[in-house]
Amino acid sequence: MGSALELLRMVYLPDRKLIGLLITAVNRPEVLHDLTSFLVKHNMKPLYTNIASLNDNIEITIFLDVSKTKTPINKVVKDISGLKDVKDVHVIEPLFKGLVIDTAHFPILLLGRRAWIIGEAMSKGLFRDVKVEFGEAGRVFLYHLGVEVGKSIYRSYKDYAASDEEFLLLIRALVKAIGWGIVEEFKPLPNGTYVVRIYDNIECAMCKPSKEPTGDFFRGIIAGLLLQLTGKMMLVEEVKCIAKGDPYCEFLAKPRQ
Repeated sequence: MGSALELLRMVYLPDRKLIGLLITAVNRPEVLHDLTSFLVKHNMKPLYTNIASLNDNIEITIFLDVSKTKTPINKVVKDISGLKDVKDVHVIEPLFKGLVIDTAHFPILLLGRRAWIIGEAMSKGLFRDVKVEFGEAGRVFLYHLGVEVGKSIYRSYKDYAASDEEFLLLIRALVKAIGWGIVEEFKPLPNGTYVVRIYDNIECAMCKPSKEPTGDFFRGIIAGLLLQLTGKMMLVEEVKCIAKGDPYCEFLAKPRQ
């Protein structure tokens, strides 16, 4: 299914000489071939590459290990600028030796909307420490925060799908793509109950170990999503949770009487 993805556009190799380049070129396959040939010729090792289509152009962000190249960086930039169909080359300087970070792009977008990256330290502060510090009040807060997030997610992405079934498929894919977890099931049952099964849920993973289910924020998201999707208030219960040793988290969402 693929390996883990290092999302932060950053390379840290303290004993190496690194450089970043932001290259704008005409969107033609020959550009990538010419660039690759150039890197091989000058003994430059690619460490990270991102290619984005911008209408008739492409934007190539590439981090390079130039420890073994004998060509001065200013000449490298000049020579790449001279390649056919290359329009512009911008250098992303290392922050200090051995560390280069993509500071050329801002903001981060998710399907055209503003996004940000929440690391493990912040996730623990949000999901685990709030519950530890404020107890039941913290859990209630996270649940209601999740409800509003779920409603907002529905409003933001409903137009991408032509049916409820497509929308739930979209949500399953998005949850995995942004690193929240792997949703194996998100489906309605004949009695109007929805079952949601998710592996490696980030919220509950940050709360291990626990004697009780810890997916309060995710419960709220499910309730908010389904409120918008079905028009019904849902009572969402987490019946299995990885924080207390279950192999996955499972939520049951039942219409409130």
